[in-house]
Amino acid sequence: MNDVKKWLLFMMAISLLLVAPAIGKRHEAEWNNRTYEMIMPYDEVEAWLQEDEEQVWKQLKEAGLTTVSVEAETLDSLEKSGRVLLFRMGEWKQALALANEHVVTPARGIVVYPIDDTFPTVTRLQETFGDDIKAMQVNGKTYYMIEGNAKKIERVPLGYDETKISDLMTRGFMVVLRIPDARDMNEASARVLQQVNTLKNEHISKLLPTGEEVAGYPSDVEKWGKRWNEAGYALLSTEFYEAKGLTTLAKAMNVRVVRLHSLNLEQRKPDEAVDVAVRAVKERNIRALFIRPYTSSDEKQNIEKTMTVMKQIVQHMPNHYMLGNSEPFAPIERSYMATIGFIVGAAAFVFLAVRSLVSPIIAPLAAGGALVLGIAGTVLAIDFALKALALFVAIVTPIYAAKPSSVREGWRGTITAYGRAIAISFIGISWIVTMLYGNEYMAYVGEGFRGVKLVYVVPLVAMILLVLPSIIGQPLIPFFKKLWKQPITIGHVVLSMFILALLAYYVLRSGNTGTASAFELAARQKLEEWLYVRPRTKEFLLGFPAYLLALFVINKQKKLGAILLIVGTIGWLSIINTFTHLHIPLFISFIRTIYSLGLGFVIGIVLIYVYEWAWKKVIR
Repeated sequence: MNDVKKWLLFMMAISLLLVAPAIGKRHEAEWNNRTYEMIMPYDEVEAWLQEDEEQVWKQLKEAGLTTVSVEAETLDSLEKSGRVLLFRMGEWKQALALANEHVVTPARGIVVYPIDDTFPTVTRLQETFGDDIKAMQVNGKTYYMIEGNAKKIERVPLGYDETKISDLMTRGFMVVLRIPDARDMNEASARVLQQVNTLKNEHISKLLPTGEEVAGYPSDVEKWGKRWNEAGYALLSTEFYEAKGLTTLAKAMNVRVVRLHSLNLEQRKPDEAVDVAVRAVKERNIRALFIRPYTSSDEKQNIEKTMTVMKQIVQHMPNHYMLGNSEPFAPIERSYMATIGFIVGAAAFVFLAVRSLVSPIIAPLAAGGALVLGIAGTVLAIDFALKALALFVAIVTPIYAAKPSSVREGWRGTITAYGRAIAISFIGISWIVTMLYGNEYMAYVGEGFRGVKLVYVVPLVAMILLVLPSIIGQPLIPFFKKLWKQPITIGHVVLSMFILALLAYYVLRSGNTGTASAFELAARQKLEEWLYVRPRTKEFLLGFPAYLLALFVINKQKKLGAILLIVGTIGWLSIINTFTHLHIPLFISFIRTIYSLGLGFVIGIVLIYVYEWAWKKVIR
C-alpha cells in the first residue's frame, strides 16, 4: 500500500504542475483588470441641472464621475422632464368639459400633448403604438390619444434620446445604455433594441439591464445577446441581484461581463459608503460603481454630499486601481493539460483522503466516482457533474487536512502536522479553482459554486463522528444503540435545542448575509486598514489556534485533543470556503489565508505555552 501511496503522490505532484499555468492565467487576468468606473443615472442628475448645468457636470467630473447611464425615454420620463403633458382619461374628460368640446373618448387610455421637439415624441409614439394612437384637434392644438392601460402605456420604451447622449459624449463622459424591462415592452419595442446596435461607438460600450426581466425574455434573449455581442458591447451585471434571463444574456455575449455594485448613498453613512465601495472593487472584482446620489436635502446639499463621498472613494481606493473605463476580464480557458491534471489529481487526492478517513475498501470507489464526474464534466460538458466534483473535493479537503493520521509528541510533531494540513488544503484548493474555471466564475455569471453552506456544516459533522469514539471511549455503533434506548428527559430536549441554536447561529454567520456585533465590525475595519485585507476571525482567533493546541495535547489528553480538533476544523473548512467564492480575486483569498494561518499560528503558540504552564502548575 505504501508503494500505491507513493505513486498517487507522484501523480498529484505532476497534476499540480499541469494546473499551475491555469491558476497563474486566472491571477493574471484578474490583476491586469484594475480599471474601475463610477456611474450615475441621468434621471437622478437631471434635477441638479436646472441652476447651472455646466458647473454641475464639471464638478461631477472632478469628483470622479466617468460614466452616465441613460434609459430609453418613456411617456413618464418625458412628462417628468417637462417635454410632454399627459392626461389620464378622467382628467381629459374634465378638460374637454371646461373647454366645451365634445370628443368621443375611450374608457381607458392616455392623451399626450408634446411641448417641445427636442425628442421626436410624435414619431416615436406612432412607431411604438401604430394604429392604437389617434390624433385629434382641440382648440387648434393637436393631441394624441392612446387607448389601453394608462400605467402600462406610460412605461413603454419609446427610444433613446440621441441628443442627450451626444451632449454627454461631448462633455467627455462614457454612456451606459440601460436596457428596458421586458415587462414594459410591446411588440414594436424591438425597434428600441435595434437602436442599441446603431448607438455603439467608443463612448458607448456597455449595457445595463433594468427591472426583473431582461429585454427579450423569455424567448429572444439569446438572439439580442448575440447581436449586441457582435456590435461589441459588454454587459453590466449588478451584484446581489439577477434579472430573469440575465445568465442567458451574459452567455450569449460570450460572458463579456463587468460586475457592478449599486451604492445608494441615502441608505448608508458616508464613511460606510466609502468603505463598501472600496471593498467591492478590491475584494469582489467589482469594476463599476453605480452611485445613487443623496436626495433627502435641498439640491445644493445633495450635490455637495454626493461629490464628497465620490471624492473620498477615489482617495481611499488602493493606488493600483485606476479610475477610467472598465472592461470585461480577458478571456481565459482551461487547457487540455490542466483538465487532465485536475481530473487525475483530484481522483488521486480523493483516494488518499477516503483511505485515510474512512476505509481502504471504499477509497477506490470514491476515486472512481471522482474520475467519472471529472470526465462527465469536461468531455461531456455536463456542468452539474463538474460542480458536484468541486463540492465533493471542497467537503473532503478540510476533513482530510484537519484529521491527522498521527502526531509526534512535542513542538516538532505539532508544527509538522500543521504544515501537513496547510499542504493538503492548498492541494484541494488547486483542484477546485481549476475545475470551476473561466470568465463566468470570475464575473459570477449564474450560480457559481454551489454548496457553500454544506462546506460549513458537513466537514464539522464528519469530524465529530470521526473523533467521537476518542471522547466517549467506545465505538460509535454501540454508543448510538445505547443512546437510542435511553428515555428522553427535559434535559435532553434543552441540550438538543441549545446545540441546534448554536448550529443555526454558526450557519447564519457564514456567507455574505452573516451578522456581526458592532465591536466585531469595528475590529474588522481596523484589521483591514492595517493589513490591506482582513483575515477571517473564525480562522485566526478560533480554528487555527485550537488546532495547534489539539496537535500538541492529543498524545497527553486524547479527549481534550479530540474536542479541540473539532473546533480546529472550522479554520480549515473556512479557508476552503474562501477560495470557493470564485468572484473574489485569487491574490485576495491567498493573502487573507496566509494572514489567518500566520496569526493563528502565533496565537496557537501562545495557547500552547499557557497550556504547558497550566499542565505543570494545575492539571498535573
